[in-house]
Amino acid sequence: MKYSYYPGCAQHGTAVDYRMSVEAVFRRLGIELEEIKNWNCCGALHVDDMTTRVALSARTLAAGKGLDVATPCNLCYSNLMRANTALEDTSLKNRVNGALASKYDGDAKPKHLLEVIVKDMGLPKLSEHVKHQLKIKAVPYYGCLLTRPENKFDSPENPKSLDNLILALGAEPVKYYYKTKCCGGPILITNEGLALELAKDLLVMAKETGADCMVVTCPMCHLQLDAKQKAVEAKFNIKIDMPIIYFTQLMGLAMGIAPKELGLDKHLVPTDKFIAKAGR
Repeated sequence: MKYSYYPGCAQHGTAVDYRMSVEAVFRRLGIELEEIKNWNCCGALHVDDMTTRVALSARTLAAGKGLDVATPCNLCYSNLMRANTALEDTSLKNRVNGALASKYDGDAKPKHLLEVIVKDMGLPKLSEHVKHQLKIKAVPYYGCLLTRPENKFDSPENPKSLDNLILALGAEPVKYYYKTKCCGGPILITNEGLALELAKDLLVMAKETGADCMVVTCPMCHLQLDAKQKAVEAKFNIKIDMPIIYFTQLMGLAMGIAPKELGLDKHLVPTDKFIAKAGR
């Protein structure tokens, strides 16, 4: 299996731990991720002009060289999918292609790495690589962008793909009613107070489930729930102490990969107790 790989900005910055786990896990699974050369930002939510925003994603898709384009970021995935849908408009497609050196032809399909594992490779195949059943409870947190209707990957209301992956690793996905609620990350810069309140709601409910960790699929969600967890505790005078684990890190632990190789020592919320309970 081979994909064109669009890492997104965070993989080479704030989410280096995510990048480490992706590289270690996908190498072990034999799935080749060929990073797109000279890639650009997807435009995230910060580009107001639609033609420019769509062109940024179209340039990435056009660089796919006939392969599906895999990305680890919910925001990048959503932007690529929305661009793919928007480019069904012939007028917009012509305007965008007029600005691109390599023309968008619609052949490359955007895929989140979770989709690659759950749908393309399949969980039975993943189970063959599991060396350590993880006897822990985990919150499956999808975030607000991964399962938007245009993404057609999982149910927008009640997704199950991450729950099923957690089960395949021997862990227990707890019932979590906020699994697709926004973490506040997109408004952290413009309205930090509200962003921390949104994160607090997620973290408190996660704590109440009795889970040992929250499992995330997005670097922005991880930044908000891990790096800003201390700020949430201070603002609301509460104690959370909830490890926030990338789904690829959870996979890596079950596959026998060393925690340090997965970047688990780089989190701001300590992961030592979680790793010990997971038997690693």
